[in-house]
Amino acid sequence: MLKLVNVSTFYGSVPVLRNVNIHVPKGSITCLLGANGAGKTTTINTILGFVRPTAGEVFFKDNFIAHASTEDIIRMGIAVSPEGRRVFPKMTVEENLLVGAATDKDKARVKRNIERAYTMFPRLGERRNQNAGTMSGGEQQMLAVSRALMSNPEIILLDEPSLGLAPLVVNYIFDTIKAINEGGTTILLIEQNGFKALQLADRAYLLQKGEIVAECTENTEEAKDKFKEIYMANHTKKDE
Repeated sequence: MLKLVNVSTFYGSVPVLRNVNIHVPKGSITCLLGANGAGKTTTINTILGFVRPTAGEVFFKDNFIAHASTEDIIRMGIAVSPEGRRVFPKMTVEENLLVGAATDKDKARVKRNIERAYTMFPRLGERRNQNAGTMSGGEQQMLAVSRALMSNPEIILLDEPSLGLAPLVVNYIFDTIKAINEGGTTILLIEQNGFKALQLADRAYLLQKGEIVAECTENTEEAKDKFKEIYMANHTKKDE
């Protein structure tokens, strides 16, 4: 469904991604792991067209999208729940959800999607008229994920959904990610919490200093164990 082929990205004269190859099959949970500064968010920004690759190609459903506008890329069926949640703090929960449905003119479908969000995260339903900025970090993360789903995406990019959350909330968020995938949505999961992400993932990539240094493309215990060994060996290394 989503494919990066030999993608390199620069900020000015500084290389950030170097020959990155990632393949996200339809229906999968694919995780991209790496420490701060590894280039994970730059990868997302490149997929979404915020940053243009200086080399390589990005495909969505076999369509070349590396030079498409961000708006067009989102309309194609890609959504993102960004790092740090980035909800609109002075807007209510429901108003935030409606922002996620801004391109959908089908009012009945928008209503169904809002109710789906409240079913998936009952806490949001209880706080539908509450300003998002007054909610806990976990509740804001629930809102960010739900807002991304409002556009009925075929694939959702989840950037650090567990960041800064209590362990119980992390478990709840990851259970929901699994349910979203089982409902038919392909997921690219970007995480620092590698061991938790690998429990869900069908395939995985390890990004270090802008380069893919390991990958696991078979959803078997043996393949995952080999990947975990490499991940653990790199886990304590600091990326610039």
